[in-house]
Amino acid sequence: MKIALVQHRIRGEMTADADALASSISEACKRGAEVVVCPVVPSLVANADAARDAILSKLEGCAEGTALLLPFREDVAEEVALRATPLGETALLVSDECLLSDIASTLARSLPEAVVMRPLAHSELQAEAVLEYGIGLSRAVTGLVLICESSGGEFAEPGHGGSAIVMLGEILAEASTDEEILLADVVVPVAAPEPREALPALPPILEQRVARHQGRKAEVGYLADLS
Repeated sequence: MKIALVQHRIRGEMTADADALASSISEACKRGAEVVVCPVVPSLVANADAARDAILSKLEGCAEGTALLLPFREDVAEEVALRATPLGETALLVSDECLLSDIASTLARSLPEAVVMRPLAHSELQAEAVLEYGIGLSRAVTGLVLICESSGGEFAEPGHGGSAIVMLGEILAEASTDEEILLADVVVPVAAPEPREALPALPPILEQRVARHQGRKAEVGYLADLS
């Protein structure tokens, strides 16, 4: 099964973002994608109904039955969103949902066939750490991890790239430009990691982000006293 993951460059205005994203989705369909994964785009979330209509009205070349995973939320939900997709049961995570230990534990119990992460990284360093964490999840929870992000964000705001398709600890495709369509062929049902590794530790820069959002101070490890 061919899957496509869209890294979208933020325009900052709903019509422009909808037009550009619809163009990328259409191109992914023309390349044979059966599942198209899109990132969170702030202007579209802010105008969800109008944006949805604008995008769907402009799609071309998508075969009947193509699965479009297009998010219109950016806030953390109370429960993990699981959805039946052509990839199998798929966990759809947004923002800090991608990073919370209790959600990782829930995934380790429910064992979805795929995990889509839209972490809304606030810097390139966060984006690199997310990829490291996603690789760990693909060895511990599910064979297929899709990290889908936007680019072109302001400093300390979401939109710093880092999109990637990860399978069983290996990067099948990784974005290298601001706006890109990543493609990969995967066998369905998706292979599970065997043996499963322990859940990965959250990189310190992401632990600091979660702690800040939760209004607490992150625990920082120190080297042993060498005096």
